[in-house]
Amino acid sequence: MKKHEKIIFGISLAAIAAFIVRCILSAAFDSFRQPVADYFRLEYMSPFGAVLVLGVFGVISVPVMCISRRRSSNGKEVPSFAYRVSFYCSFLPFVLLLIYCLYCMKHGFRFLWSVRYGWEAFEGAFTIMGFILCIIPVLPFCVFWQILYIVKLIRGRKKAAAEQKEMSL
Repeated sequence: MKKHEKIIFGISLAAIAAFIVRCILSAAFDSFRQPVADYFRLEYMSPFGAVLVLGVFGVISVPVMCISRRRSSNGKEVPSFAYRVSFYCSFLPFVLLLIYCLYCMKHGFRFLWSVRYGWEAFEGAFTIMGFILCIIPVLPFCVFWQILYIVKLIRGRKKAAAEQKEMSL
């Protein structure tokens, strides 16, 4: 790991630790009236939730960069099996958003002072939760990851085709 990657990794771990400490402190100040998991859920929708998401992205991105750099320095194809699995996993937030919207269609979507059912609930849940997943950059990160994978895959195939053509001459 390079020095700047170690710094990013440390800051990311500190951000995750800050979120956990914040949740425990808010539970302690509230005298643990609710289960501790509820405090984590409440703090996730605060600015500390954004800090947590950015910390998790940092912790994930540093090993990915190291593995990608190691594979490219060894002359291997960059989109490996784990990279392909991560590409498929990047569709998971979209699928979970769709499942949540379908759940809201049947059981109702509560927003502010109203409860909606059916197609209105689907639209409301999709709009609100999609907006939240864009503010906490889950969906943009997943789209970025998918584009990065496709670009690397195309570059790898072009490089392999050029090498194959060179070998045939």
